[in-house]
Amino acid sequence: MKINKIFFLGLALLLAACSADDATQEHQSSGILSFSTTIENFEGEDITRTNFAGNAFENGDKIKLKIICPFSTHTEFGETTYGNSFDAFWLLKWDTNQWANIVAKDSFDINGDYSPSSSPNIYERYEAQQTPYVYTAQTWSEEQIFIAGSGTRVEQYSNVFHANQTKPADYKASDLMWAQTIQQTGSYNVHLSFKHVMAALLVTINDSTNLGISDKAVLTLEGMPDIDQAEVIVGDYYAAKSKVNSNNYGYKSKHSCTQAENGTVIGVAVVDDSQNKSYTKALSDISQDGIYKAYNAGSKTYRLIVPPCALSNNATFWLRDGEKRYSMQLTQTTFEAGKLYKVKMTI
Repeated sequence: MKINKIFFLGLALLLAACSADDATQEHQSSGILSFSTTIENFEGEDITRTNFAGNAFENGDKIKLKIICPFSTHTEFGETTYGNSFDAFWLLKWDTNQWANIVAKDSFDINGDYSPSSSPNIYERYEAQQTPYVYTAQTWSEEQIFIAGSGTRVEQYSNVFHANQTKPADYKASDLMWAQTIQQTGSYNVHLSFKHVMAALLVTINDSTNLGISDKAVLTLEGMPDIDQAEVIVGDYYAAKSKVNSNNYGYKSKHSCTQAENGTVIGVAVVDDSQNKSYTKALSDISQDGIYKAYNAGSKTYRLIVPPCALSNNATFWLRDGEKRYSMQLTQTTFEAGKLYKVKMTI
């Protein structure tokens, strides 16, 4: 056993000396583990919309990282945070071109002691075990804490959808990003290629009759899945092998899915106290009477994040400008993940 430990430590030092691909957005060189990051664009757009500059993550953006060794019966290094975070998530924030640990001054109660605390330090983990590792990361926007029906305190780091996206922060929070990397053995150089799992609309107002639409006009879309303030769940085929979960309210209960659903939005989370568990409700089972309010991007253009779904009826745009009201039925009824749909609304 001592020989094995010496070998793995030597491997860690060797891999830590390697450099990441210069084409990636960042390289975390400090500590034992390193991450390189890229972001896929929305299909149909020249630039990604993770930030409004259109080219990168912004300082303060957060991801949660779940590590699973699906073919090992033991809890390997990296699969647990030893009770210092719920669901054994490693929590990171974008800070000056690298992923850094969340600290107490960020004001999150990570370890559940009812006071601000730092996240466990992923860069202190030695992950060189000779078994496949699955690294799954996704953005999150809110820390949610509740007492379950059984009296269990549950904490989750959730990506929450906002029907009202008029504020930049709410638009960005709704634009859920997800990445998954599989390594044949524990690694010290992990690449995370993030993709958009939601869809997006880019709406241009064409005032062809010169009615004088002001820059303060408000655009809404009516007849969409009613998921305001809900936690959007992305399927993870390997979640069934997760060894650390918050009882029946955790990662395994909500994110387990078929192989075909891996990396796709499978619904929204539901907390069911009558059954003492959380589960995922499919978008197809949710009423389509939601009203979404778009972000005003200026120059008579609007942006809106929508879930990947199929509508049973056409949704309707309403443009409200003071006392003026204009409407247009949206012909698109199917929205696919990662796609940007360009719409022209002619007044």
